[in-house]
Amino acid sequence: MPPRTRLARSLPTLAALLFATTTAFLVWPLYPWLGNSVEPRVLGLPWSLVYVLLNIAINTAALIGLYVLRVIDAEEHPEAGDG
Repeated sequence: MPPRTRLARSLPTLAALLFATTTAFLVWPLYPWLGNSVEPRVLGLPWSLVYVLLNIAINTAALIGLYVLRVIDAEEHPEAGDG
């Protein structure tokens, strides 16, 4: 199996692990430890809000990457949706 194919097959698994990890960072006990504070302020926003927005940005970047690389639907044929 070529290296690109192995990487393409492992990307959905890695993305799922990333999504699970970022979700874990938004719930107890990790959120109170890392993100539950007002200070420092980042661009005038409290850290607790920036922390959540960073998690959302990471998930969005991962989804865009999966979409651009066409990892999930790489084996679908264009005529399959004409139904």
